[in-house]
Amino acid sequence: MQCNFCRTGVPNKSSLILTMVLLVVLASGCSQSVPKINYFADNATSMESPSAHDDTSSMQSKSAEELVTAGFIYLANENLRIAELHFATAINKDPKMVNAYIGLGRIEMSKSNYNGAIIRFGQARELDPQSIYALTGEARALRLEGKLNTAIKKINEAIAVDPKDINVIKELAIIYDLMGKENLSEPLYHEILTMAPDQAASHNNLGLNKMVRGAYQEAVLSFLQALALDQENLLIRNNLASAYLLSGDKENALEIFIGTVGEAGAYNNIGYLLMTQGRLDEAEQAFIKALKSNPKYYVRAQDNLDKLHRKRKTARASQL
Repeated sequence: MQCNFCRTGVPNKSSLILTMVLLVVLASGCSQSVPKINYFADNATSMESPSAHDDTSSMQSKSAEELVTAGFIYLANENLRIAELHFATAINKDPKMVNAYIGLGRIEMSKSNYNGAIIRFGQARELDPQSIYALTGEARALRLEGKLNTAIKKINEAIAVDPKDINVIKELAIIYDLMGKENLSEPLYHEILTMAPDQAASHNNLGLNKMVRGAYQEAVLSFLQALALDQENLLIRNNLASAYLLSGDKENALEIFIGTVGEAGAYNNIGYLLMTQGRLDEAEQAFIKALKSNPKYYVRAQDNLDKLHRKRKTARASQL
């Protein structure tokens, strides 16, 4: 596994959050219609799913509510095709079944079809203008499409409905980060942490916010707290390694990266982060070590090294 931030161009301060991995697995409130299904948890807890063959063969005998409940169970188990079939059948039985449209929106999100998700969440919102799930889902899809100004308007509508919904607050904080308004997102992350202190994501997201603001040593502490709650999470480990490196602790960064992405990936990640700081000589040495560690397969390190050489050449030309 490789860090997402190693796949993009060199980020500036306001866009760093785009290239870091956001672990957003905060628990959300419950739907009145299907109270045991968490519609908007990114990493939904897997639930035992009924046999797809048995369930699809008897769909017509089930009520729309039963179909929606089963659909979310299939969705939680990443069986998108069967889940979609259940939600569509539920809508055929009851065209006003709001949660079925929300389910279809979640499926489109899983497919990274954000425009399709916006349409589905919009259909749910037309039936229930105050649906937190529809409003938050639409805002999130808009955010992932890069339409931040529209996303902020939509999430503000959700805030007007329920200003204490943890997923609404989380989405608002992420949008603020992406807009470069870290001063507005920071208190929201603290509020989330107060609401969900035992969630690794609460500490991780606060750590990412501190990274964006350049408070690297404080970020290390937040990621350590997150890791204590979810010790095997590779995304948190990579975030911690990044914070260590940017705070000046290269040894700890290297050790953690080797454990998550291997030696070649570790040196590549370190090189990339050093390159973002303008430390080109150190970055070059790291990329060379990555290539020596895995010269046959590690193409990414060579790509980053080529990028570094171009940056250096451009910098020298500008000085002439």
